Amino acid sequence: MIVDVAKKVIRLKVVYYGPTMSGKTTNLEKLSALNGLKLMKIDTKGDRTLVFDFSTKTVQVGDMTASFALYTVPGQEIYRDIRVTVLQGVDGVVFVADAQEHRLGENIEFFNLLKKDLLRVGKRYEEVPVVIQYNKMDLPNALPFEVLEEKINKDRLPSVCAIAIKGEGVAETFSLLEGLLLSKLERMLG
Repeated sequence: MIVDVAKKVIRLKVVYYGPTMSGKTTNLEKLSALNGLKLMKIDTKGDRTLVFDFSTKTVQVGDMTASFALYTVPGQEIYRDIRVTVLQGVDGVVFVADAQEHRLGENIEFFNLLKKDLLRVGKRYEEVPVVIQYNKMDLPNALPFEVLEEKINKDRLPSVCAIAIKGEGVAETFSLLEGLLLSKLERMLG
């Protein structure tokens, strides 16, 4: 979080983190479309995120403007170092889990990896607001919300069911994280 008192701007960094093909980029695409934001994408030939996707969103907080820089990380293991680099300076995380039954182990593994990667960038998992999004809930092999909560959300973090491809749950997920970040900010500034 960077506070520029002279310009009355607070810069916050949000990272969408999760396994490959879980819907991180789709979330940013839909959120950008809903808010009329410009999305910068760097894709590989197969339309997979290579480095990161990036967008911004601004919100008024009293006489200050909160500017959210929104990033996604690549899920592929070969890009592990890039994931850690993108996490540098993170203020909040949306963990995008693929709700399909066969992806459960990968979701759990990535959630544990998130905790380790936060430590690598000097952040304690307990101090960074995290919202879990269970994406692809419309698919026939999606696990029920209760099962996902029990297996992935051991810390009882805020969570949302989503169908990002249809835009369902996308704005709600970001709103939850935005609320957590703004209340943390108000406590700091108050």
